[in-house]
Amino acid sequence: MNIKKYEAFVRAVELGSLSKASEELGYTQSGISHMMQSLEDEVGFPLMIRTSSGILPNSEGEMLLPIIRQLLSTNENLEQNIAKIKGADTGHIRIASFSSMASYWLPNIISAFQKDYPNVEIQIIEGGADRINAMMDAHEADLCLYTGGESRSFDWLPLCRDEMLALLPPGHPLTEGDSVPVEAFKNEQFIMPMAGYDYEVHHVLDRLEHYPHIRFSACNDYAIVNLVTAGLGVSILPELLLRNYRSDAVAMPLDPPQYRILGMGVPQMKAVSPVTRNFIRYVQDYAKRRRGADELLSGAGDAEI
Repeated sequence: MNIKKYEAFVRAVELGSLSKASEELGYTQSGISHMMQSLEDEVGFPLMIRTSSGILPNSEGEMLLPIIRQLLSTNENLEQNIAKIKGADTGHIRIASFSSMASYWLPNIISAFQKDYPNVEIQIIEGGADRINAMMDAHEADLCLYTGGESRSFDWLPLCRDEMLALLPPGHPLTEGDSVPVEAFKNEQFIMPMAGYDYEVHHVLDRLEHYPHIRFSACNDYAIVNLVTAGLGVSILPELLLRNYRSDAVAMPLDPPQYRILGMGVPQMKAVSPVTRNFIRYVQDYAKRRRGADELLSGAGDAEI
């Protein structure tokens, strides 16, 4: 079905003239005449009465006219919605994220995004690395924000470095230096993120000949901060979290310095929806502003999307 034929029919009837309709719609006189003949052949009966002063709908044309107008209205609504989707003005995004990035990145990113795309629904699912990996593998999230995506099957965009810091109770002897040697943790009571939540801490401790005594484990970073503050042990946590969470615990750089790579993953970049594609740009722009060009990875934030 060629919707243009029906549009031309309605305008010709409304204007009472094929020539006026052809001029308005940008067709030649012969072109619109051919369209009307084709439409009548398509429905199987005449729709218009041609007179010396113009055209009029016949009884069959009158019967079909309101239905055709409804069809055109529905088609216009369809085209508008397609345009909105292409322009990412509607839809939804499911984001799987580390708690720290959900707490300290996403409010700013979503605030800027919603000003331009107020009709987009956003769902945030917080979790550790194992849960995020499982969600991405099951296509239960449109994108993820965390670390460690380099080895996964989905497309990965590194964004910036986030320094890992030693976290010590107030007054701890190691707070007297400018940094904390990684080797110093061998003799400390350590509070460890539970397996599946933050593998970066395990990667730092893997440098040691043997692990420190793991006194407590917790899946919540804020619980770890409070346990350290209470003097129950030491730990290692990312700067993103410690810079934004107030406590009496002392955060110090490690020696040698240790970093995690914050990044964003999508199941397949070539298959992302327009709304997700636009959101990716806002994430990249925020990462640039947050860390500064000198702290971004080479090419990070400029990956092709």
